[in-house]
Amino acid sequence: MSWVVIDEEKCTGCGICATRCPRCFTDNGGEILTNSNEENCILCGHCVSLCPTGAIIHSKLALDEFTEVDRNVNYETETFLRFLKERRSHRHFLDKKVPQKDLELLMEAGRWAPTGSNVQNVEVIIYTDPAKIAKLSDLAIDYFIWIGDRVKKKIDRFEAEGKQDTQDYKMTFRSIGLGERFIKEKESGRDPIFYKTPVLMIFHSIAPTSAPKDNAVLVAHTMALTARTMGLESCYIGLLEVVAEYYPPMKEELNLPPGHQVFDTMILGYPKLQFLKTVPRQPIKVRWE
Repeated sequence: MSWVVIDEEKCTGCGICATRCPRCFTDNGGEILTNSNEENCILCGHCVSLCPTGAIIHSKLALDEFTEVDRNVNYETETFLRFLKERRSHRHFLDKKVPQKDLELLMEAGRWAPTGSNVQNVEVIIYTDPAKIAKLSDLAIDYFIWIGDRVKKKIDRFEAEGKQDTQDYKMTFRSIGLGERFIKEKESGRDPIFYKTPVLMIFHSIAPTSAPKDNAVLVAHTMALTARTMGLESCYIGLLEVVAEYYPPMKEELNLPPGHQVFDTMILGYPKLQFLKTVPRQPIKVRWE
C-alpha cells in the first residue's frame, strides 16, 4: 500500500513530483501514479513541498509542519561570506552558563541539517555539569597515557621498515608524549582536552548508516554557525572520537546506545577572547574540467 495519496481534484498532472522522484511517482500521460513505500521513499518530503496545488498527502509525514517558504527573504552573499570568515575556533570561555532555552534552540537548528539518504539519525549528548566534563577529560588523558608504549613500539616498527615519510608515521609520531604533556597541563590548572568549557556536545549515531561522519559534522556545524548569531562560539575536539572508539572506560562512561559511535565533538560557550581581524586561509586547490 502506498504511503502517498493524490487528491485527484487538486492534481493538475503537472508531473513535478515524477520529475523530482521517479522512484515513487510515474507520469502516465498526465495521470500521476504513485507507489511510495519503505522500499523507495526516504521521507524527504520533497514531493509535498514541490506540489503547487497541495494535492499530495503523505501518511508518514506531519503535513502541518510543512510551512510556506518566504521568498521575500534576501541573504546577502558578501555579508554571509564575512560571517563565515569571522568564525574562529575558541578554546577560552567566560565562566557563564548558557541558558537551557538557547541550547534547545541550537538543537532545533541542528534538526534542519541535511543527512545522507535523509536518515536523520544523529543524536547528541549535552554535558553542562563541570564535574562530568572534567571526568571525561581525565579519561581522555588516561587513554593517551595508556597507549604511550604502543605508540613508541609502532614508531620503532615504522623506522625499522623505513617508513618515516609516510603519513601514517607522521600522524603516529605526533601522538608521542601526548599523555605526559596533558598531565603537565592539567597539573598547571588547565583542562587540555575540553578547556573547561561550559557546554560539551557529543554527536553520535549508529555506525552502519549512510555517511555517519558527514551527518554528524553537518549537524554540528549547523549548530556552530547558529551559535554565532547568539553570541556563542565553539571548537571541534577530534581527540574524543579516537578515545571513545578504543578506550573501554570511556565507552562505559559515555554509555552510548548499542551500535552507536562518536562521530563529532564540540565545545561551546561565551568567548573570553575577541578576535579583531580575520585570519588568512590557503586557497582551495581546484581542478576545473
